[in-house]
Amino acid sequence: MKFLWMDVKRSFANPGFFTGIFGLGALLMYNFITESLHSGSPYYAIVNILAVSGFTVFLPVFPVLGYASRFCGEYESGYYRLILARMRPQKFARVRIISVALSGGGIVALPYLLVCLSAVALTAPELADMNALGLDASGVNVLKIPEDIEMARIGMTHGVGWMVALKILLGFLFGAAWALIGLAFAVWMPNQYVPLIAPFVLYQSLYILMPNRLNPAVLVRGDDVGHLLSVVLGCVWILAAAAVAMAGFKRRCRDA
Repeated sequence: MKFLWMDVKRSFANPGFFTGIFGLGALLMYNFITESLHSGSPYYAIVNILAVSGFTVFLPVFPVLGYASRFCGEYESGYYRLILARMRPQKFARVRIISVALSGGGIVALPYLLVCLSAVALTAPELADMNALGLDASGVNVLKIPEDIEMARIGMTHGVGWMVALKILLGFLFGAAWALIGLAFAVWMPNQYVPLIAPFVLYQSLYILMPNRLNPAVLVRGDDVGHLLSVVLGCVWILAAAAVAMAGFKRRCRDA
């Protein structure tokens, strides 16, 4: 537990972690100010911010900045052998997987939290986007919830807090998954540039080739395939990436 705590602290207290947070936060706030600030509705604002194409296309760049490539430096310097002299390879792998997942998840979740709270604070929950207004049988304006935007329907039905919480959860799962994908590349190909570039290349390929229900760009928003399915598939991505990383760790530790 002591090594885990120290590794988690290192995963948060490094320049890459803060670079990822500030970079993603700046992109999200720019989209919020230019696209959603004057919408009047936090439901529309939050959905619109996280659906901007420039955001989803470049999103995997940020999680890997935190701690995914740390193993490359340890491998090239031989420091990982000193770590293995004090603990079993499986334990080292588990600790590093947890640290990388928390770091990557935080890089995405914290800017998500900032921009969602800004949307709630600077818009009015009782107002909806004018396109979502309609008339009931008595001629009174009522809220018409778009059937294809489940997250907006959750916010309008259960409160904007639930919508914000789900968005942050999806952001954390996405960040954790892609940070672990970067770690997997790092342990299989321990070059400091590979875990920074390869996940982005993989993401772009999946973005183009994968169907919507599995497409990571769709899952992180939760608007099109549903929040529950997005959460479940996000966990599947994390487990798959962790398994590949664990296999890579075993191979490297066997060669130590």
